[in-house]
Amino acid sequence: MLDQPAIVLTGASAGIGLSALEALTEDAFVIAVSRTRPPVPHLNGYWVQGDLCASEVVAAEIQTFLGKHKKPLEGLIHCAVSYGGHQRHTFLETRDHEWDDVMTVNARSQFILTTRLLALLLKSPQAFIVALTSDAATRPAPQRIAYGCSKAASHALFTGLAAELAGSSVSVIQMVPAGQVVTRGIRRRRPPDFAFRGYSTPDIFKQPFKSILACRGAGMNGSCIVVGEENKELAHG
Repeated sequence: MLDQPAIVLTGASAGIGLSALEALTEDAFVIAVSRTRPPVPHLNGYWVQGDLCASEVVAAEIQTFLGKHKKPLEGLIHCAVSYGGHQRHTFLETRDHEWDDVMTVNARSQFILTTRLLALLLKSPQAFIVALTSDAATRPAPQRIAYGCSKAASHALFTGLAAELAGSSVSVIQMVPAGQVVTRGIRRRRPPDFAFRGYSTPDIFKQPFKSILACRGAGMNGSCIVVGEENKELAHG
């Protein structure tokens, strides 16, 4: 409803982003950002149809909507992701446009949206920023170097921001799956007959998102939630 505080969610039409939307929409007004409309029967919120390659435009629409309806902002969740090419390949096979795409979606758009919306988040008594990270951010990622570099940039951004915001009303939280998760992007990068044994579904993220929303991230600044069977919480240190 319009009287609820807002949560901004990117990548809301599929994968982990769609699971986040389904988990949050009953208890929050979600400003859902995606190129295609989220496939939910009743969206408790507002859909921003936008491409994060033009993240300044997306940020401006969000700011305009929040200002027009005088809605406080209590959360920003970055779920949009680009994997680059459809198949894993070597560094020498990585093309310029692929590098630009993953860096734009996975790092630059997060910087743009966070810088544009942070002042609004800081006005709330308690608010949160959540970013999805990856083992590729901190470990060697052969045949997905562009993706790994973009995730490393994102990881550094939010690790540093958590330190800057220590003691403030905004908690910066990162999430990483304990194992592989079956998403539309992952399916495109696997052979047609791939069995996906041992892979999780995006639904494993629903409860962690609900838990963060319930406390607005209070006491969680600088943490990384490893999403799996136990949803173990780790400190960045």
